Parts: sequence; structure tokens; C-alpha cells
Amino acid sequence: MLTLETIRSMARPLGFERVAATDASPVEPTPPQAHRQAQALTADPRGILPEARSVLLLAMPYAPYRPRPGCAAVDAYYVASNRAHENARRLAEAIAETGAKAVMTASLRVKPLAVRAGLGRMGRNGLLAVDQLGTRVSLQVIVTDLPLETTCLADAPLDERCVNCHACERACPARALRGDGSLDITRCVRAQPENLPLPEAMRLMTGASVLGCDLCQRSCPRNAQVGEVDEPEALAAALDLSRLLAGDWKGLIPWLGKNNARRLRLMNRAALAAANEGRTDLLPLLEALSGEPEPLGSHARWSAETLKNRMR
Repeated sequence: MLTLETIRSMARPLGFERVAATDASPVEPTPPQAHRQAQALTADPRGILPEARSVLLLAMPYAPYRPRPGCAAVDAYYVASNRAHENARRLAEAIAETGAKAVMTASLRVKPLAVRAGLGRMGRNGLLAVDQLGTRVSLQVIVTDLPLETTCLADAPLDERCVNCHACERACPARALRGDGSLDITRCVRAQPENLPLPEAMRLMTGASVLGCDLCQRSCPRNAQVGEVDEPEALAAALDLSRLLAGDWKGLIPWLGKNNARRLRLMNRAALAAANEGRTDLLPLLEALSGEPEPLGSHARWSAETLKNRMR
């Protein structure tokens, strides 16, 4: 029968540098003020696998990308998460090949389970930090019927490194972080509906990003030991703003996955990024998109006008 140490040795070649386990009892349900996607998550591992005895928490570390002035950006988390999701599925299949039951799932409340398993501690920005890896990790979950050695900590208080630190709150331009680890989704730029034009007050806040925000993580002292890296050349090429505005977005699917690499999402943010990065050379593309259905048309018109105003 597999042990936790054996599973750790199986997980390491797949990129998971930390693996912890907790029991299969439920965690607290999602708070009512959370984002609608979080509301869809289940708190009970046995709702995923009725025979569950243990829950594996897997952490894959990643490094943030260095900003490239004038170019589109994407939070490196999404690239890591796409890889981690696939590799967690592979690990679950490898565990199942030994005769155990193992289900990789994205439907559980992963952060409270990770805290209970002793994998990390929650911060003011609502993110879990895993020792020196900081918050730069993609967390994945496997529910299994294996009777593994588990850790079951009581609900941990705020990470002690956050007690006298408010860097993430100051870094959020929308003031969406409440400071207690929760998020005001009405203020969060990332949580705004994608099928509606982004409020004008938020458009400058998106910067060059076409996916993700990352400001609270870049300011967090818990990430002091995590250095930046350059984007892979193929990813940088797929993020070219002129390509995205021309509707050539499918090159991002291998990096982000189909769920994250969606035409409307990427073109919307690319239009805003063009203005925020001062790309006056993209005015013809923005003007060509100004008649597109909302919200893309609205974003393209705003960006074109913003760039023209700066040229006057």
C-alpha cells in the first residue's frame, strides 16, 4: 500500500515540491460574500469520493515573469496552474494504477484543506503561503481512499508575518482587500463580469495584464525569496498585443488552457493594455474594433480615445 512518502516521491518529478495530507472530513462552507465561482466549491471531500479517507494537497512552485514595457502580460500563476492541473491528474492516475481510488478535483475548497494539512498559512491577501515558496504556488487536490498519515490542524490564525504588515492592502489600487484575508468582490478588478464593459475607473488598474493581477503578490514580503524570470519566447510571442487585437489568441491555449484562454477575455484586456502601455502604433487596430459588440467595442473606443488624448 502506498504511503505519504511514496506519493511524495511520485509527485516530485511532476513538479510538486510540497505534498501534505489531511483527513476527509468537511471544512467550513464558502462564505456567502465570496465570488460566485467560490460559491460553487464543495466543502466535503466525500462529496467527490464517498469512500474518501485522505485528501492530498499538492503545491507546485512557480516564478513570476519580469514585466516587459509596451507588451501584454499574463500572471505566471495561470501558466503554472495549467501545468499543475494536468500533472495532478497524472499523479491521481498513477495512484489508481496501484489499486487505490484517487480522484483529482478542482471542486473542493483547497485553501482551508491546505491550512488544515499544515501546508501553509493564510495572509491578508487571502492567499496561502508555503514556507519559502511564498504564495507563488499552484495548489492541487487529490481525494483518495488510502489511509495515509494525515495532519489535522485546527483553524490557524492569520500568518504571523502578516500581523504588522499591510503591504498587500496598500498595493491594491481598487482597495479590494479587507485586511482580514477576505476580498470585496465588488471592488476587485479580476472579479468583474467579463461580458460587461469594465467600469472606467478600473480600466487603468488593469495595466498591461490580459489575465490576472499579481499586485498583492509582488508586494508581499512572504515572497521575498522568489525571484523573477523571463517569459518563455513562445509565450511572449503569443502575448504580442498586435496579434491579440487582430484576433490571433489561440496561441495562448497551450499555456493557459482552454478555460482561461478565451477570445473575449483576452481581446478585452488587450484593448485596455494597448492604452495603458501607450501603444499609439495600435490605434488602427483599436479603431477597427470600436464597432465590435460590447464589451470589446467599448474597451477599444476608450483605449483609442485615451491614446489620442495623450498625443495631443
